[in-house]
Amino acid sequence: MKAGLVSVTFRKLTQERIVELCAENSLGYIEWGGDIHVPAGNFEAAGSARKLCEEAGIVPLGYGSYYNSCDDSGKFDVQLSTAEILGAEYIRIWAGRSREYNSNAAENIKRCVNAAEAKGLKVTLECHRGTMTEDAELALRLSDETGCLLHFQPNPDITFEENLKALKLTKHRLSACHVFAWERGNIKLPLKAQEAQWREYAKVAGDVPYLLEFVKDDNPVMLKEDAETLRTIIGKS
Repeated sequence: MKAGLVSVTFRKLTQERIVELCAENSLGYIEWGGDIHVPAGNFEAAGSARKLCEEAGIVPLGYGSYYNSCDDSGKFDVQLSTAEILGAEYIRIWAGRSREYNSNAAENIKRCVNAAEAKGLKVTLECHRGTMTEDAELALRLSDETGCLLHFQPNPDITFEENLKALKLTKHRLSACHVFAWERGNIKLPLKAQEAQWREYAKVAGDVPYLLEFVKDDNPVMLKEDAETLRTIIGKS
């Protein structure tokens, strides 16, 4: 299955309910967040999430850590150990705290990539506003320099055409897509409102996991509709 969920979509829900929602809506992957559901260093929570996924036939695909590449590289060890216990295939980290290129942060990303590879994991950077990956060309440079992969998500502050151009530039380095529908101002919409745009994104991104992240009003009831829309997008991409 290509469709999944980012657990931070529902920060107020338990691990158990997150897994139940995925099973109910035929979502086969979960990227577990490091802020609430699987905090770094909480190995019990990591083991619990892994067990719940295994029992439900769901893949704990990734660990969405809040490790920032501007931080001391020594702090990455606990993030990596948590991801390893979780059974994740990748660990997602942040690319600095500004759009400006930071050579120290880039070197740290490379160290993280090497450490993760030794454990059989990959490192990915989310193409996120306010970080070095906001600019697609810089994101690609970081990927080339460090060996990390990239997560695509649309930036609501720019046009669809600009987002599509960014995706085309970085598509060969993608690990996954974070799927949501936002208007400028971070207004959350049903995914169906931007179904046409996501069809075009899916044509470019191809065979990667598509992980729902955020729903209208943060309401779990909306997940059913968005999951159905996502499966339609993937099936007809």
